[in-house]
Amino acid sequence: MTPMSKFLLFFTLLFQILLFGDSRTIYDIRGNSWLLDANMTLFLGNWRTATVTPIQHGNYKNVIVNGDTDVKSVALTFDDAPDENNTYKLLDILKEHNVKAAFFMIGGTMKDDNVTVVKLTYDQGHLVLNHSFNHPRLTNLDVGGIDLQLTHAAQRIESITGKYPMLFRPPYGSINATVVDRINEQGMTTVLWSLDSLDWTLKDPEAVIQNVTSNIRNGDIILMHRNHVSVEALPKIIEILKEKGYSFVKLDDILGVKAYREEASPSTLWGCCSWLQRLFGM
Repeated sequence: MTPMSKFLLFFTLLFQILLFGDSRTIYDIRGNSWLLDANMTLFLGNWRTATVTPIQHGNYKNVIVNGDTDVKSVALTFDDAPDENNTYKLLDILKEHNVKAAFFMIGGTMKDDNVTVVKLTYDQGHLVLNHSFNHPRLTNLDVGGIDLQLTHAAQRIESITGKYPMLFRPPYGSINATVVDRINEQGMTTVLWSLDSLDWTLKDPEAVIQNVTSNIRNGDIILMHRNHVSVEALPKIIEILKEKGYSFVKLDDILGVKAYREEASPSTLWGCCSWLQRLFGM
């Protein structure tokens, strides 16, 4: 076998491992409450089924719903930051309980005084991630519009934190084949959630606490928002889940993926080429 044949065989096997080697269980999305009316319950059920079923069937590539189902850990995620009020309160609660979270932020709101809280979020060890530039439903946009939402928000985050985010959560969780393809084309990973706290529709923090703590599973990605309901519910959620034996893990760690783009240095690239030459006798 020639060195070039070895080279092609190696990368063929590597591609197959990356494509088929992940046998991770993909959860259905949970989240319910007695306070939801029948119409909202029906809407959520239909949306969840329509969104998760193609992922479970392998129709969408590189779309993540949950982490490792064999490990008793969960990840907290917050959408729609930053703001000058509730984001600070969430950071204080997380610091008090020694928990790290992921904040999917809207690029267009990262200006004026809000820049400070974006930087503080990153400096305190939380992930600052991409939630589009101005929160449109991406399935209503053309390819160019989707690309602008992805790149403009990522560039704004990089200008503040120095890191270009590679994890993206589409507004409203709205995806289709075109949206997923454009996210993948940017080298990003789509991250949804497996447990909806419903803090965006429930006005009662106790209902949010009950919903999260009664539906929790190993590897859940918990969806919350930077609103006053989440601020009031969060301390109790953390306390109860810790009492149940769950550990809180950062999103990139629970998924085993990189949160930010890594720029390869010339020395790294040279080292990689040298390694390939030694491996295949080239």
